[in-house]
Amino acid sequence: MYSLKKTGYIAFTLVACLLAFVVFLGVRQYQLSGQYSTIITQSEESIFQFATIREQITTSLIEKDWDKVVAAARDLKDLNSSLVRVQENDIIPAEYKLDMAKQVDVSGLAISSKNIMGAEDKVAYSLNLQRQMRTLADYLLQFDRIIVSQMRAKVVRFQTIMIGALGSIICIISFALILLYQKAISPLVHLSEQAQNEDILTHGLSYGPNTCTEIVELTSAVNVVLHQHQSQESPLESPKKNDAQHSALINEGTNLSNGIINYAQLLSDVCQDQEEHVEEKEILAKMITAGERIAEILKKI
Repeated sequence: MYSLKKTGYIAFTLVACLLAFVVFLGVRQYQLSGQYSTIITQSEESIFQFATIREQITTSLIEKDWDKVVAAARDLKDLNSSLVRVQENDIIPAEYKLDMAKQVDVSGLAISSKNIMGAEDKVAYSLNLQRQMRTLADYLLQFDRIIVSQMRAKVVRFQTIMIGALGSIICIISFALILLYQKAISPLVHLSEQAQNEDILTHGLSYGPNTCTEIVELTSAVNVVLHQHQSQESPLESPKKNDAQHSALINEGTNLSNGIINYAQLLSDVCQDQEEHVEEKEILAKMITAGERIAEILKKI
């Protein structure tokens, strides 16, 4: 037999643990979402900053304004600081940081921008500088796409775990309700139907095989009380009690009827010599007759 108290305690403990786990996942997801948003924002700002610098350098190379190309080196230093902040984030996997350190050479691009003034073939140097900027731009776009996809995948993974935990909670609660109905509610309804029968004092209450331990103990206790009540008023002892009561009543009635007859006879003898008490004599005669009849009836009983 199942103990409803133990089963309910286990179900409550499991649900409480899963709810605590869901709350932990929710807090963790909130933290990660904030960190992912920071990374994505920094990456987009770096791409925008580099696109602006690239446009400035390209325009300066087309116009052959070498001074502006040299001035763009300071902006490349700021871009390098932004990319370093992105690399310092703990959420980004180490392999992506190592690959970025190998592929991104903003310092070399800044040095190339400064050295364009001393180059002999500025056209060839400009083409090489544009090739470096195009390579860097392609890598930053790929890195942004990879990081965004990784962040979204982790968030979806957390959401999947939360949905699974909530589904487990619903399953446990549903199982507990079904078990409660089978082990407690249905047996209680059965006991209520038995209580309406007239022969409950004779046969007692019964329970099914799926009844929980608590209701079994309650039913057994009620049956014990019914058995004790039935033993106190068994059919062997009840007639003896009734016979004693009847005998006492018959004796008392006989004594009273005899007393009435005696008093009536005494009064009749007193009034016998007096002619003016004819009606009293008739009443006394009726009382004597009624008393004798009562005595005969009591003897028959």
